[in-house]
Amino acid sequence: MDTLERDPHIAAVIFDLDGVITNTVYFHYLSWQQLADEEGIPFDKLAHDRGMLGLNREDALCYILGDRKVDPIQQQLLLKRKNDCYLELINELNHEHLLPGIGNLLVELHAAGVKIALGSSSKNAELVLNRLGISHFFNFMADGNSVPRLKPAPDIFLYAAKSIAIEPRQCLVIEDAPAGVAAALAAGMWVLGVGPLDRLSQADLVLPTLSGISWIDIMAKIKYCFNSQIIDS
Repeated sequence: MDTLERDPHIAAVIFDLDGVITNTVYFHYLSWQQLADEEGIPFDKLAHDRGMLGLNREDALCYILGDRKVDPIQQQLLLKRKNDCYLELINELNHEHLLPGIGNLLVELHAAGVKIALGSSSKNAELVLNRLGISHFFNFMADGNSVPRLKPAPDIFLYAAKSIAIEPRQCLVIEDAPAGVAAALAAGMWVLGVGPLDRLSQADLVLPTLSGISWIDIMAKIKYCFNSQIIDS
């Protein structure tokens, strides 16, 4: 969606989970690695980072399996083994595992009256937020159980926006994966990418981290982006 069709007055922020709020990405990698090792499938962190960031668990399993075919029952058994391993790994999650800047940003958004939602492909998102001690900040949680089509389809973000009664054009999504950026743009929302510019170049704004960034700073950048588009048009 064109920048001019979106509203620079943001009324809601929708957070991705893995890699934005906490680094459960590494726990996912470890659990996929264990499954691959048990199945005798070549796999390493480089393969994970290059091909699996932002994928839902079904697509991630297909990526690992490659040309290997499994029937639906085998697929569900493999996914359960992976998820059981993941749940064991996140037992130790607590407030200290929040990524830099997230805690302060949630407090500022709440104080400013900005609605806060989650838009994550994870099917364990609510459990993770509870372990982190931040679930009370969220007006709504949309996760991998909420919609049939996950990222890069826009459905999960549109569902979150509808559930908190905010127009998509007034929503800002904070993402760390290209699939999530594509989904947010397709939903007609603003997108702040957190991570490397070369991976998130399609986002409206890209920051290496949220550390030291206030909500006022983010709003100023959104308004600058909007006004720049007006001048260029």
